[in-house]
Amino acid sequence: GHVKYSELQTTARDFKRENMGCCLKDRDILQLSSWLGEDCHFKLLYKISRDGGSAEKFHELCDNKGPTVTIFYNTDNNVYGGYLSRSWQRSGGWITDGSSFLFQLYSNRKWNPNMFEVKDTESNVYFDEDHGPKFEDLNSFSGIIEKTSDYYEMIKDDLFRNSYYETRDNDAESIANGHNNVTDLEVYLVKEGLRKPWQEPPVWEPQTLESLKKFIGSFEPNEELNVPEVNILLVGQVGAGKSSVVNTINSIWKGEISTRSWAGSSEHSLTTSFTRYKIRDPSTGTYLKFRLCDMRGLEGDMNVKSEDIASLLDGHIPNKYKFNPAAPATKDTPGFVKEPTIKDMIHTVVFVIDGSNVEVMPDEIVKKLKDIKEMLIVRDIPLMVFETKIDKVCSEVDKDVEEVFYSETVKTSVDKVADVIAIPRSHVFPIKNYEKEGSLQTGISILALRALKQALLFSEDFLENQS
Repeated sequence: GHVKYSELQTTARDFKRENMGCCLKDRDILQLSSWLGEDCHFKLLYKISRDGGSAEKFHELCDNKGPTVTIFYNTDNNVYGGYLSRSWQRSGGWITDGSSFLFQLYSNRKWNPNMFEVKDTESNVYFDEDHGPKFEDLNSFSGIIEKTSDYYEMIKDDLFRNSYYETRDNDAESIANGHNNVTDLEVYLVKEGLRKPWQEPPVWEPQTLESLKKFIGSFEPNEELNVPEVNILLVGQVGAGKSSVVNTINSIWKGEISTRSWAGSSEHSLTTSFTRYKIRDPSTGTYLKFRLCDMRGLEGDMNVKSEDIASLLDGHIPNKYKFNPAAPATKDTPGFVKEPTIKDMIHTVVFVIDGSNVEVMPDEIVKKLKDIKEMLIVRDIPLMVFETKIDKVCSEVDKDVEEVFYSETVKTSVDKVADVIAIPRSHVFPIKNYEKEGSLQTGISILALRALKQALLFSEDFLENQS
């Protein structure tokens, strides 16, 4: 039942990737893992210095998540906390958790680990919407707590009184220097199973999102080629989420959920015209240096003509051209660009594929995608995939999109997509479009911008090859 030290080191490395800005050190993670049992990892849910001292916010971020560890960082460099084997709740009053325990990690900066097991299993944890984490013998705060000077003054009543938890010869003075003033308080979700991502996950922090926005916002194509913006073409089966990709990217930059392109379920493609969408950066009032090009969805007998695809890739098809499944565009079509330059061409193609139905994708759609891929190879145009609807692929990802790179189900679907299209797995980007959400979420936005960044880099590669 013991965890190998090498495995715990892996846990610590994965923890650091997931929890940038946390206060825990590697040795803390190893010690908590040994107390909590075999194969455990931690994910930061709530941090008072980041999320604010509000019981409402604590419950919003921590309720119904599962077992948690709460950690207090005392102003005298004492670190202590408590483990709850159940989920935090807004109501219930005093409840019994016979598996809970309190602990100490540091005493006046010195490493001094101690675990204090529960000795009275009657009513040892408190659930209430007006309280933060509250154990018998270790309370945090109620209502809203403001930072005083450089610390938060937590409740110290009954602190480590050796009443419900066996602290032995230890007490509030020896564990916490007799007070409960903290520089920070953190709550971590505890899960079984070592963290072994199938792909290096991003750091799920607002700083990561801002870094991606900064890169994309400052991106400019090669000036020597006189290309004002790169053209990224979205191709996919009806209902795969092409138009939702446009809406998702636009929403991220606008700062709220928005709709630029018709999206939703329909027997036939809701998008009937070729449209180049510009995304505006509200902070500068200028348009970003790329165009998301949406086209008619691929569907059975009403597929877009191969001649139209070729013309589109080569820059002949004008903006707002309405596809005719019966006949391709010709040089007599209004707006047809007879002598396109490199700025008119498509610089990267993104296949948008619904990850939840890749196993049952119609043969004619797969064939069409492969035919388009052959056109790209001839023209040396980069190809990548945005795999959408990953929340429908895995229930854990539906609950928390940040689980995507730890989900074996998502990994399997990504592998399947890579095999079907015959491209490297690293060119398949799992994303989740904004569809049912009422507000922006950091994790969803990071996945979308991470994929968009790669599309811009691929476009840059294409332009360099052309030069």
